[in-house]
Amino acid sequence: MADTVNVLTYLRSTTQLDLDSLDLEAARNGGLDGPWTDATSNPAESYFQLQKEENKDLVAQAIDIAQDLHQKYPGVTLAELRVEIATALLAKRVLPYITGAVHVMVNPCHAFSTTKVIQTCLRYHEIFHHIDPHFDPSRLVIKISATFEGLKACHALRAKNIQTLATTIFTMEQAVLAGEAGCVSISPFVHELKAGFDDTYKDQDPLLDLCVQAQEYYVQHEISTRVKACSCMSVEEILQLAGVAAHTIPPEDLERLAGMNEAVDSLEKKSLFRSNASVALQQQLPRSYIENEAGYRVHFAASDGGRGQARLFQAIAIFADFQHKVERVMGGQ
Repeated sequence: MADTVNVLTYLRSTTQLDLDSLDLEAARNGGLDGPWTDATSNPAESYFQLQKEENKDLVAQAIDIAQDLHQKYPGVTLAELRVEIATALLAKRVLPYITGAVHVMVNPCHAFSTTKVIQTCLRYHEIFHHIDPHFDPSRLVIKISATFEGLKACHALRAKNIQTLATTIFTMEQAVLAGEAGCVSISPFVHELKAGFDDTYKDQDPLLDLCVQAQEYYVQHEISTRVKACSCMSVEEILQLAGVAAHTIPPEDLERLAGMNEAVDSLEKKSLFRSNASVALQQQLPRSYIENEAGYRVHFAASDGGRGQARLFQAIAIFADFQHKVERVMGGQ
């Protein structure tokens, strides 16, 4: 009889597992084998968390702090500053229960402004330091939409020792540029973001192979950027990505995995990262876009028949909508 293992334990032996939430209880509970590594957020997560009755005191605290700090940031609306402070408070609260870093996302409405992305990242570090003067900046990673402008900001921020993650990755062109920009991680979205918020919409073309291709590209060309997969829609898809450097998984899926047992050989056969998987064996020629904006834009626009660009714009639009919603929760107009 084949040896069986707990599926969550098996995954942890192949991949860094991160919590796709800033929920305090989920972070505190951890997993079967100990705490999660990182905890991550975005405007949708902030919106869902800050509506909760249990977080009303945190919201009030953020509003008070924003009132004190707003004169320091005259170019930022009070509502946006409140959201950033509230997100930082949510993140700081889970830090004792994880072993790695918290991830917060730059306002997606700034996705096409290098200057505003840089300003937001600098401000986030100042906010965390204001909340806790002893805060360790190595435990903060800032998520930036993977537009050309956003990735250009990542490149500039690396010189300031600010860690960034390129999010909403849908193409190899974005992955290549993010590696050149010095992002500590990228988050390829396995599915269109719309599929995660609209139950009637089905994305029939998951980008599982992109995670493998990007990771192999980084390994082949000795790039330190790590692949942090996200946006899987099923346990089976999660298992296909066993072996990715890191995987950001929602609390409910982590619970499902913790309740499953399966034969080791069966689990190993599912992974696209196994040594005999065809996508993992492809040798990829080096590419460079960091000094070639025109070339990047042409290749990115053409990638997957234009679908990569469409997916990116859709994701930015959805996250921007949640940004507006969470600003209203925080008392914005």
